[in-house]
Amino acid sequence: MIYCDAHCHLGSRQFDEDRDQMIERMLEADVSKAIIICCSRHDLDIGKKLKEKHPSFKLACSIHPQDLEDHDPKRLIEIRERIIESGADMVGEIGLDYYSHPHTREYQKDFFKAQLEMAREFDLPIDVHCRKADGDMLEILKASKNRGIIHSFSGSVEMMRLYLKLGYYISFGASVLFKGAKRPLQVVEAMPIDRLLIETDAPYQSPIKDHRHEPCDITAIYEKIAEIKQMPLPDLCEAVEKNFDIVFAKR
Repeated sequence: MIYCDAHCHLGSRQFDEDRDQMIERMLEADVSKAIIICCSRHDLDIGKKLKEKHPSFKLACSIHPQDLEDHDPKRLIEIRERIIESGADMVGEIGLDYYSHPHTREYQKDFFKAQLEMAREFDLPIDVHCRKADGDMLEILKASKNRGIIHSFSGSVEMMRLYLKLGYYISFGASVLFKGAKRPLQVVEAMPIDRLLIETDAPYQSPIKDHRHEPCDITAIYEKIAEIKQMPLPDLCEAVEKNFDIVFAKR
C-alpha cells in the first residue's frame, strides 16, 4: 500500500536536527507521496532538495495568510520568482485566516487573489488554508475558477458540499483522531471517496500532546477514516492515491 500525505511542512525548522531520520521513518511507513508546503525561503530550499531526491514528492510555494504583517507588494514578485525557479507543482498554502489574524483580512484577500491569479497563469493547482473565513473564501473561489485542495477541512457537511461544487478536493487530518470529535467524523462519512485526501500538516496538528507530528503518523489517520467509511484500508489507500495524482494531472 502507498500512503499519501497531502500537506506537510518537511522543510520546517522543527525537523532541522533529524530531518533525514524523519524521512526514513516516513518512507518505512510507506508514505511515499507527499505535498511539501513551502512558505519561506528556508523551507523552499530544503523542499527542492527533497523533491530532487524523491520525485514522487510535490512542491508547493506561496505566501501564507499568517505572514502578511508586512504588506510589501514586492513579496508577490518574489513569490513569482520562487515558483519559476523552484519548478513548483502547486501554489500553496494560500488563503484566509480571520481566526489568528483578523487585523490583516483586507491584505489577506488582496494577496490571496493575486496568488490565485499566479496559479492560473502557471496552470498550477492551489492548496487552500481557511480559518473562520468561509464566506469570503467561497465568494473569492467562485469568481476565480482555480482548482486544487481545501487543506485541513474543519467545516460542516454543508460547507464541504459547497467546496465540492466548485470542483475542489478536500483533505482531512488528525482532527478525526481527537478525543470527543464528532463533526469531523460526520463530514468524512458524508464525503465522496473520489474527492477525499488525507494529510498530517506535520509538524503541526498532532493528536498527541507534546508529540511532534510526522508524516509517518498518517497511517493512524488512514485507519480511522477507513473505519468511518467502512471500507478496507487498501481500498482507501488506492482511492486517495488516485485523487492525489489527479490533482497534479496536467489539463
